[in-house]
Amino acid sequence: MSAYRGRKALLALFAGAAIALSMPGFRFGPLAFVALVPLFFVLEKGKGFLMGFLTGVTFFAIDLRWLLTLYRFNPLVIPGYLLLVIYLASYLGLFGLFMAWVRGRKGFDWSLLVFASLGFTFLEVLRAYGPLGIGFSALYLSLYRFPPLIQVVALAGPWALSAAIVFVNTSVYLALRKRPVYLLTGLGMIGFLAGLFLLPIPQDGEPLKTAVISSNVSQEVKLNGRNLLPLLEEYIALGGGAATQEPDLIVFPESILPGYILRDERLLPEFTRLAQEVGSHVLFGTGDIRSGKLFNSVALISPTGEILDIYSMVYPVPFGEYIPGRRLLAKIGLGSFAASFLPQDLARGEGLIPIGGIGTPICFESTLPVITRGFAANGATLLVTVTNDAWFVGSSELRAHFACAVFRAVENRRYLIQAANGGISGIVDPRGRILREVIGEGVILAEVTRLQGRSLYTRWGNGLLYTLMGVGGLATLLWRIRKVRLYKEWASRKGKWAGDNPPPSD
Repeated sequence: MSAYRGRKALLALFAGAAIALSMPGFRFGPLAFVALVPLFFVLEKGKGFLMGFLTGVTFFAIDLRWLLTLYRFNPLVIPGYLLLVIYLASYLGLFGLFMAWVRGRKGFDWSLLVFASLGFTFLEVLRAYGPLGIGFSALYLSLYRFPPLIQVVALAGPWALSAAIVFVNTSVYLALRKRPVYLLTGLGMIGFLAGLFLLPIPQDGEPLKTAVISSNVSQEVKLNGRNLLPLLEEYIALGGGAATQEPDLIVFPESILPGYILRDERLLPEFTRLAQEVGSHVLFGTGDIRSGKLFNSVALISPTGEILDIYSMVYPVPFGEYIPGRRLLAKIGLGSFAASFLPQDLARGEGLIPIGGIGTPICFESTLPVITRGFAANGATLLVTVTNDAWFVGSSELRAHFACAVFRAVENRRYLIQAANGGISGIVDPRGRILREVIGEGVILAEVTRLQGRSLYTRWGNGLLYTLMGVGGLATLLWRIRKVRLYKEWASRKGKWAGDNPPPSD
């Protein structure tokens, strides 16, 4: 028995590792279509939660390994990382528990295709919301390098793609376990995803010449106030280098200087002068302070040097820019501990309002579909993500973050520009094709289009996905109830016939 349990545990570990290998940071994206198959075999018998949890621990421990690069700033990152892995793994544990329940019912074959996709997707959506919501490590991110397979996200959102991937996994499992014909359902789903690439996308809009500034300033240098003026000179030089191309928009990364640009008379005039000399709009990220509150903001300057508008981050990073439940921690005597980890919470902005018609999710916000969709729904014709990924120097986080940009572009059928310090800067078109990509210091010069139309996902959000999940789940449930009823009727008749012709006695 112990050897049997050991084999099950190894399969669970293998499933978790396979899912991790399909994620950005590795180059095995299509592995996602079969990565869950070992877990389905494990869940045939035994404790569903434990095996799902073991798969989750393996997956998240590998995929979120980039968090450990923060150890150089605070050793508490290690226990925080372990707690986060355990928390997220519990969702896969719940999936295992749900699948064990489904498997315990008769006639599970066809309904497993639906219920597996519903259960996994529901839990993946759930862990992206709330104060601990996280957009990384979502199954759909595995396919960011394959634009022909990801167009469904413009219709029903990114989690519809996760559901489709689980559907294919379930089909492969049933083909191996039951009948090979189920392989056709998986291939059919992949064919459906690929067919959506043929859908036309209106390209009417205003062309815009852009210059994207990519920098590679280490976080240690960036946090040191003594480097303020040298960094200012460096960034202005990079912006001036794009002047010969006469761009309409120059984009700088997030919080480029260790100071409050909008409140410092040494800093702001340099950016207004750049805008005036080049005759371009200038967009940059900066920390800001208003009424004693700290904000993470993006500002847009007009070609005349006027500050047109400011957007401030609405969803700060949990435990990085604010401490969830800080007041509760203070009441139970842990206020000083929270303050030692993060002295002051970042204040939240007023809403997802485009600045100059540009949606500007800041850093972590671009990992959450609801944020970028909010900008597009409120009229953004172009998406620009400014980020500082120097915290995670050289790690897989850089690739995972840029993968999120690909999906945000497709979901809302917008061109998306990412300007990064210490990360990946680039331009993605509305079909998810990466047009330009730079790691390190440089300037990307390209023309994009400011598009007006709205995708179904921009209009309805996850509404279409929830509708399909509800209809599919209800139809499958009714089908199973009817099948059980027919089985009971058949069993009852069989018993009656046996009673009419009892076997002879001895």
